[in-house]
Amino acid sequence: MISIINLITDRWIPVRRRNGERETIEPWRITDGDGSDNPIVSIASPRPDFDGALVQFLVGICQTVLTPEDDEEWENLLLNPPSEDDLRAKFEPIVPAFNLGGDGPRFMQDVDIEDGADWSVDNLLIGMPEKTKISDNTDWFVKRGTVQGLCPKCAAMALFTLQTNAPGGGRGHMTSLRGGGPMTSIILGPTLWQTVWANVIDQDNRDDDGSPVIARDSHRFPWMGDVRTSEAGTPTTPRDAHPDQAFWAMPRRIFLDFDNAPTGSCDLCGAEDEHRIIRFRTKPYGIKYAGWVHPLSPYYRKDKSSTDLLPLHLQPDGITYQNWLGTVINDKEKGAKISQNVALFPGRTPPGKARQIYSGHSGRPRLWLFGYDMNNKKPRCYYQGTMPIITAGDEWAASFEELAAGMVRSAGEAANNVRWCVKIALFDRPSDVKGDLSVITARFYQATEEAFYRGLEDTASALSNGGETSGIRKRWLATLNDTSKRLFDEYSQIDFIDAIDAQRAVKARRLLTNPFSKANRAIRGHLGIADEKKARPDMRQRHD
Repeated sequence: MISIINLITDRWIPVRRRNGERETIEPWRITDGDGSDNPIVSIASPRPDFDGALVQFLVGICQTVLTPEDDEEWENLLLNPPSEDDLRAKFEPIVPAFNLGGDGPRFMQDVDIEDGADWSVDNLLIGMPEKTKISDNTDWFVKRGTVQGLCPKCAAMALFTLQTNAPGGGRGHMTSLRGGGPMTSIILGPTLWQTVWANVIDQDNRDDDGSPVIARDSHRFPWMGDVRTSEAGTPTTPRDAHPDQAFWAMPRRIFLDFDNAPTGSCDLCGAEDEHRIIRFRTKPYGIKYAGWVHPLSPYYRKDKSSTDLLPLHLQPDGITYQNWLGTVINDKEKGAKISQNVALFPGRTPPGKARQIYSGHSGRPRLWLFGYDMNNKKPRCYYQGTMPIITAGDEWAASFEELAAGMVRSAGEAANNVRWCVKIALFDRPSDVKGDLSVITARFYQATEEAFYRGLEDTASALSNGGETSGIRKRWLATLNDTSKRLFDEYSQIDFIDAIDAQRAVKARRLLTNPFSKANRAIRGHLGIADEKKARPDMRQRHD
């Protein structure tokens, strides 16, 4: 049985090995098995949001105590992973900052909130029903009472996940350093160590004075001193803290109740423990972060004149190749900036052993994107997905990114066009229709995904060999047109012509395929394909 754990010295992180075996490890054991046939390959927690949070926890630990000086040292530790004993020695100085319970400072908790409100432990979990849903009996999908107690391991996961993703929680309940439910970009490696290390930033690319890491440093670990609360509205900017606090941000004031934790089984993992946490105290006005740029998240500018970077968040459409622009390459038109770890990756993995490690069987490194789609304080969905990192050499990077951006934007235009034409086919007043037709957009991206990545591969190859890309552009245009017609025919019910307004459906399909419509001209414009010489009268259309 586990009592009050330390998150550096005790086993609490669930992992999976290459052969499928699962076990629980201490953080310093992440290199266990690297170089063998059965290394640790991934996190294996009870919830997908815990998986994403725990990878960030491990990246944060290594970033804090193991920051490489430059790309050369980074590559050396990639190719020659530190031993478990070496990692344990490196982690030792920060052990006192990672006690989950006991006397003194506690990991990511405010010990000075004796007068805080008492909440049930399920409120640590993002997505559990709120009080209004319970009182209105509208907790239809996630039921009340399903989580009444957590073991210390799962409580630690829930605590870190909440502080890292904290949504709006009402007056004084601060969002995370990146806002509510941020998108996170993680470069994946074949082993857990290689995944973690791929996302650690070297000293040359950090605004860090290189001061020694000590546990009592409240600039790094805000719970190790007087918590910089925000009752007066005072923000905490990067000038007020160490860059490492991006990983250890503490927007919520929380104190886990170990004193009244009975023996029992955890409602998430099923483990028996002598401290089953059922309550915690909380108080508003935790740390209010402002002006931070997290190294693992993409950002954007609200408009071209703005100098402020805002963290990118997930949308209801989920994760498809529409997210490739702004997460793998910068979106210059919309001012979207890829995360720092992704931006540095091509330069630190030129052709060689490091690149071979991350290319794996697919031949390309992969990026793991995840996060909550939040509607204010309410999570609508948790999304995660992977996509290949396809780039071209510096000499051809500008041309490659221009065409890649055009492919993404033309696909978005085509998806909107087919959805709008389906509305015209089905309804007399399509602009007044409020129904959700996002399934058409999702189907569109799914149907064209393989062709999109194949087009990017062909573009990178063509440019590197001095070739031209007009054929690739035209092939992508044909893919968009064919997919649009197929989905229109399916969703407009045009094959059941007696059951709908035939004239309206035929008019909608003509609009869909008219090469001189506003949408189709925009699609060709994104791809740099000239209009046909003989112009026809433009058919006006609107997009929902």
